[in-house]
Amino acid sequence: MIKFFQILFLVFIIALFFFNFFRLTSHALMVGIYPYLLGITLLFGVILIMLYLTKNYMIITVCKGLLLIILVFGVFTGIQIWRNSVLINGYQLKRSIYMDKLMKITSYDEAEKMELTNLQNGIATLIENSTGMPITKKNETTILSGGSKVIDEIIEAFSQAEHHIHVEFFIIRDDEIGKKFKDILIKKTQEGVKVRLIYDGLGSTSFSTSFKKELLAAGVEIGVFDNTLQSILKGKLNNRNHRKIVIVDGRVAFTGGFNIGDEYLGRDDSIGEWHDMHVMIEGEAVNWIQKIFLADWFYITSEAIIDERYFAQNNTEAFMPIQMISSGFDTHWNEISQLYFSMISNAQEKVYITTPYLILNDSLIKALQTAALRGVDVKIILPKKPDLFLVGWANTSFFEKLLKAKVEIYLHEDGFIHSKVILTDNQIVSIGSANFNTRSLFLDYEVNAVIFNEDKCKEVEAIIHDYLKNSHSVAYEDYKKVNIATRLKLWIGRLIIPLA
Repeated sequence: MIKFFQILFLVFIIALFFFNFFRLTSHALMVGIYPYLLGITLLFGVILIMLYLTKNYMIITVCKGLLLIILVFGVFTGIQIWRNSVLINGYQLKRSIYMDKLMKITSYDEAEKMELTNLQNGIATLIENSTGMPITKKNETTILSGGSKVIDEIIEAFSQAEHHIHVEFFIIRDDEIGKKFKDILIKKTQEGVKVRLIYDGLGSTSFSTSFKKELLAAGVEIGVFDNTLQSILKGKLNNRNHRKIVIVDGRVAFTGGFNIGDEYLGRDDSIGEWHDMHVMIEGEAVNWIQKIFLADWFYITSEAIIDERYFAQNNTEAFMPIQMISSGFDTHWNEISQLYFSMISNAQEKVYITTPYLILNDSLIKALQTAALRGVDVKIILPKKPDLFLVGWANTSFFEKLLKAKVEIYLHEDGFIHSKVILTDNQIVSIGSANFNTRSLFLDYEVNAVIFNEDKCKEVEAIIHDYLKNSHSVAYEDYKKVNIATRLKLWIGRLIIPLA
């Protein structure tokens, strides 16, 4: 029996090397199966080492039992992942029918009436063809770059709610900010406002039972995106809802990088100041953010809400082209990955990127290298201190290839960079929940707001330059030749890429 498990372990090792050698990062099989394959292989290896080192009958029996459990779990998970791929088309069909019904109760001005540059028109066409979401032109938007600003604006919007509040976050913590957030939702529910709340079951592990009970008792409707047990049983443990959305009365919406927790206001001394970006939108684009939320609510609860009261009449006359883009593991085109690739590939002057995670597939690496070699000013800003050391190793493993092509990489020293922003030629800026990593681009549900406006681009550029003031550039010479210990760290970082 031990021989069987040793052979199986060898098969897993070969599979890992195969996936890494051929770099199938963008392949559905890779991002679906690889994380489980890696975890099972590591567990198998540890247990086999224990079996080799011990002669204790009890320990040997327990280890054999664990190997069987892990094997059964692996087979079950593999079947579920395959089953999910079969069921995707069925869910997408139901979602498509639902979205068609929502389309009939909303309207927008045709994009052809807008004057866009070639770059803007190409990106707008890409997003519409891949997501079905057209560019909207009548909007007002405010860039929010500080945690207190974001919370204050959201709380203020809540206080003015008359019909409904829709909230969706990856993380909601039961801390000081979380309690403040909870109290106003309860207050608005008691005033007769309809409140719906979505949170991720794995991301919001600190969302306590008592916290949830208070909200439910007050009448808040709650949808949980796949808790840990559901995720395991469905084979979706590695697929999370990473979106951050707030909508009030179909009139104003918020999206970006902030979650609900004290650390997002810089109250965690171990992290320091938190640097993030959010965007507040009023106008036509809010309707599309509402549709994204309602589609997620439909996915979780099977409740198809079709009511024009959730889509406010737009009274905004300001010209501000904005286009929403959403993606997920079960969508057709890896839409946000395509957006990032196209914004980099079509840049003529500059590409500025801020992200906490830099874990790229080959196409994005080539796009960044080629842009820099063409003479485009390519700057990437990362936090010097990552939130997880293994993620830091994974980030660093890409530095050599990028630096060699003259991509400029900066490490921010004053707190933690969490903003997910890409700015191209001061013509387009994308702000949202999607990081530059495998998880955001291929595994999780994400949403970004894409703004086609020079003034807003310059406003974001000014914030990025503020980041640069407290950052230091990374030199190619530091990564051209590294010692064995550093090389091992980089290799381990590459190994966990499909997980991060």
